[in-house]
Amino acid sequence: MIRLNSEEQRILADLEALLVEAEPSSESLPTLLGALRDTLKAERAVAYGVDVGPDRYHVSYSFNSGFPQEGESVFDALETFLSDRESLWGWYDPARPAPAQRNRALHFRSLQESEARQMPLHDLPAYEVGRRLGLTEAELDAQRDRVNTRSGAVYRQLGMERMAFLRTLVCEGPSLLGWLGLMREEPFTEREQRVLQALTPTLQRRLTMETRLRESGLMSTALEVAMEALGRAAWVVSGSGRVVHANSAGRVWLERGEPELMEQLRRGAQGIPCSGPLTLTPLRTTGLPAHYLAIDTGTASSAAARVQALAARWSLTARESEVLTHIVQGETNKSIAGRLGCAERTVEVHVTHLLAKAHVESRSALIARFFQTS
Repeated sequence: MIRLNSEEQRILADLEALLVEAEPSSESLPTLLGALRDTLKAERAVAYGVDVGPDRYHVSYSFNSGFPQEGESVFDALETFLSDRESLWGWYDPARPAPAQRNRALHFRSLQESEARQMPLHDLPAYEVGRRLGLTEAELDAQRDRVNTRSGAVYRQLGMERMAFLRTLVCEGPSLLGWLGLMREEPFTEREQRVLQALTPTLQRRLTMETRLRESGLMSTALEVAMEALGRAAWVVSGSGRVVHANSAGRVWLERGEPELMEQLRRGAQGIPCSGPLTLTPLRTTGLPAHYLAIDTGTASSAAARVQALAARWSLTARESEVLTHIVQGETNKSIAGRLGCAERTVEVHVTHLLAKAHVESRSALIARFFQTS
């Protein structure tokens, strides 16, 4: 527990309110950075996230306050000088910050002072610096020159080489949610460090929520893609049976307005056993009531008969019929080529012919037309 005096508690409460009261869908960091810079009398403030790619790090977001440069300039400087994946960046590893540094406010010397005195942290012996950074003394010595060179290029480009900085690595477990730092020419006080340390847990909860919201958007897209690849009618339904989303084949059924289907979806979502080839799988999301993924399993068994009927109606060749069978099962051109023992380019030609004969313009429209045709 961090002990704060009454003034520090007031400052902390005001800063926490900015995080707690912000709209869930909004980015909280731009407002927080301005308030932190004013409250802790910093000249500049920066927050950024890091995506760890296979070869190097990339900036996932960047916000700043107090810089004479455009915001894009700060982003570009970080992106240009982020290290390759094999080395530390700015005294920490973005891929997996050392436990000693996670959610902990640390006070660093200016680059100019650090280079002159060969110490990255203020007024600590080497063994204590290493402990704070999660590094051995040997690792500290080996890394110093590289950090000063790589990070120093950014500091000089942004005019911060004479500035001390106070920063925290906001983490969820071993994963970095964001780097947040304040900079000024005068060293930060112990009181200011205590305030940032006390604020970090609330900041961690806020950035975790914002990360989850961004991930939910990604997962929504992934679910849509996966549903299209099923090759059969599928729907996401709420506990009351309301259809939240449908894939191409599922929308065909909805457009028909089939009351029997709607009743099955409603009964299934309410836990009432359904007759017919419909399966429902619970979709669990924290903070939301139960939803279900409903799939019409009967479409798979009837696919062969449909292909045979449509082959005659659309004048398909035997090979085109085979390709259609695999398309409606959600397979890619590459996968189909492997199954049929031909080149992927050959499959692309067959798909082009299928789209023309079915009078549709896309693969998803072809699947929808396949299930729509009676």
